[in-house]
Amino acid sequence: MNLVGIILTHPYFWGREPVGDEVKNPAVRAEIERIWRLASPTTSGSDDPLINPMDDQSFGRFLACKRVLICVAENDILKYRGWYYSEKLKNSGWDGEVEVMEAEGEEHVFHLSKPCCSNAVAKLKKVAEFMNQGKA
Repeated sequence: MNLVGIILTHPYFWGREPVGDEVKNPAVRAEIERIWRLASPTTSGSDDPLINPMDDQSFGRFLACKRVLICVAENDILKYRGWYYSEKLKNSGWDGEVEVMEAEGEEHVFHLSKPCCSNAVAKLKKVAEFMNQGKA
Protein backbone atom coordinates (compact mmCIF):
# COMPACT_ATOMS: atom_id res chain seq x y z
CA MET A 1 0.00 0.00 0.00
CA ASN A 2 1.31 3.46 -0.89
CA LEU A 3 1.28 6.31 1.58
CA VAL A 4 -1.03 8.92 0.04
CA GLY A 5 -0.92 11.64 2.67
CA ILE A 6 0.12 12.64 6.16
CA ILE A 7 -1.55 14.75 8.82
CA LEU A 8 0.55 16.84 11.19
CA THR A 9 -1.60 17.88 14.14
CA HIS A 10 -0.06 20.74 16.09
CA PRO A 11 3.47 19.66 15.17
CA TYR A 12 6.14 20.25 17.80
CA PHE A 13 8.65 21.85 15.44
CA TRP A 14 11.17 24.38 16.72
CA GLY A 15 14.55 25.87 15.94
CA ARG A 16 17.28 28.03 17.37
CA GLU A 17 16.32 31.06 15.24
CA PRO A 18 12.73 32.41 15.42
CA VAL A 19 10.61 32.33 12.26
CA GLY A 20 7.85 34.79 11.37
CA ASP A 21 6.13 36.23 14.41
CA GLU A 22 7.36 33.41 16.63
CA VAL A 23 8.13 34.34 20.24
CA LYS A 24 11.58 35.85 20.70
CA ASN A 25 11.63 35.91 24.52
CA PRO A 26 14.76 33.92 25.54
CA ALA A 27 13.08 32.43 28.64
CA VAL A 28 10.11 31.12 26.64
CA ARG A 29 12.40 29.77 23.92
CA ALA A 30 14.52 28.04 26.58
CA GLU A 31 11.40 26.41 28.04
CA ILE A 32 10.42 25.00 24.64
CA GLU A 33 13.92 23.57 24.25
CA ARG A 34 13.83 22.18 27.82
CA ILE A 35 10.63 20.30 27.03
CA TRP A 36 12.21 19.01 23.82
CA ARG A 37 15.28 17.78 25.76
CA LEU A 38 12.95 16.01 28.17
CA ALA A 39 11.26 14.23 25.26
CA SER A 40 14.52 13.50 23.47
CA PRO A 41 17.41 13.34 25.96
CA THR A 42 20.04 12.58 23.31
CA THR A 43 19.08 15.52 21.09
CA SER A 44 21.65 17.91 19.70
CA GLY A 45 19.30 20.80 20.57
CA SER A 46 16.75 23.03 18.86
CA ASP A 47 18.17 22.48 15.39
CA ASP A 48 18.06 18.69 15.66
CA PRO A 49 16.33 17.47 12.45
CA LEU A 50 13.76 15.66 14.60
CA ILE A 51 12.40 18.98 15.90
CA ASN A 52 13.59 21.24 13.07
CA PRO A 53 13.26 19.20 9.86
CA MET A 54 13.00 22.35 7.74
CA ASP A 55 16.73 23.10 7.98
CA ASP A 56 17.76 19.66 6.75
CA GLN A 57 19.37 19.97 3.31
CA SER A 58 17.27 17.07 2.01
CA PHE A 59 13.98 18.60 3.24
CA GLY A 60 11.04 17.50 1.11
CA ARG A 61 13.07 15.23 -1.18
CA PHE A 62 12.20 12.02 0.58
CA LEU A 63 8.61 12.76 1.55
CA ALA A 64 6.88 9.66 0.22
CA CYS A 65 3.36 11.05 -0.08
CA LYS A 66 1.52 13.48 -2.32
CA ARG A 67 -0.62 15.31 0.24
CA VAL A 68 0.02 16.94 3.62
CA LEU A 69 -2.48 18.48 6.03
CA ILE A 70 -1.03 20.61 8.82
CA CYS A 71 -3.35 21.54 11.71
CA VAL A 72 -2.35 24.49 13.89
CA ALA A 73 -4.09 26.63 16.52
CA GLU A 74 -4.19 30.43 16.57
CA ASN A 75 -2.93 30.76 20.16
CA ASP A 76 -0.34 27.98 19.94
CA ILE A 77 3.22 29.21 20.36
CA LEU A 78 4.26 26.51 17.85
CA LYS A 79 1.85 27.53 15.07
CA TYR A 80 4.41 29.59 13.17
CA ARG A 81 6.52 26.48 12.67
CA GLY A 82 3.52 24.68 11.18
CA TRP A 83 3.04 27.51 8.70
CA TYR A 84 6.79 27.64 8.07
CA TYR A 85 6.82 23.90 7.36
CA SER A 86 4.06 24.45 4.81
CA GLU A 87 5.95 27.24 3.03
CA LYS A 88 9.24 25.34 3.03
CA LEU A 89 7.48 22.27 1.64
CA LYS A 90 5.87 24.30 -1.17
CA ASN A 91 9.28 25.70 -2.11
CA SER A 92 11.31 22.51 -1.68
CA GLY A 93 10.65 20.98 -5.06
CA TRP A 94 8.35 18.40 -3.47
CA ASP A 95 5.64 17.51 -5.97
CA GLY A 96 2.53 17.45 -3.81
CA GLU A 97 -0.26 19.43 -2.17
CA VAL A 98 -0.02 20.97 1.28
CA GLU A 99 -2.86 22.53 3.23
CA VAL A 100 -2.94 24.28 6.61
CA MET A 101 -5.99 24.43 8.86
CA GLU A 102 -5.79 26.97 11.68
CA ALA A 103 -8.30 26.84 14.54
CA GLU A 104 -9.20 30.37 15.64
CA GLY A 105 -8.90 31.27 19.31
CA GLU A 106 -7.48 27.89 20.34
CA GLU A 107 -4.36 26.66 22.16
CA HIS A 108 -1.94 23.81 21.45
CA VAL A 109 -3.78 20.43 21.27
CA PHE A 110 -7.07 22.03 22.36
CA HIS A 111 -8.98 19.14 20.77
CA LEU A 112 -7.76 16.81 23.55
CA SER A 113 -9.14 18.91 26.40
CA LYS A 114 -12.24 20.15 24.54
CA PRO A 115 -13.11 17.33 22.11
CA CYS A 116 -16.71 18.49 21.63
CA CYS A 117 -16.09 22.21 21.01
CA SER A 118 -16.96 23.52 17.56
CA ASN A 119 -13.30 23.91 16.53
CA ALA A 120 -12.50 20.33 17.56
CA VAL A 121 -15.50 19.05 15.62
CA ALA A 122 -14.46 21.10 12.57
CA LYS A 123 -10.90 19.76 12.86
CA LEU A 124 -12.12 16.17 13.05
CA LYS A 125 -14.34 16.76 10.02
CA LYS A 126 -11.40 18.22 8.07
CA VAL A 127 -9.17 15.29 9.00
CA ALA A 128 -11.87 12.82 7.90
CA GLU A 129 -12.32 14.67 4.59
CA PHE A 130 -8.58 14.66 4.03
CA MET A 131 -8.36 10.94 4.71
CA ASN A 132 -11.30 10.14 2.48
CA GLN A 133 -9.90 12.20 -0.42
CA GLY A 134 -6.91 9.89 -0.48
CA LYS A 135 -8.98 6.79 -1.20
CA ALA A 136 -8.81 5.46 -4.71
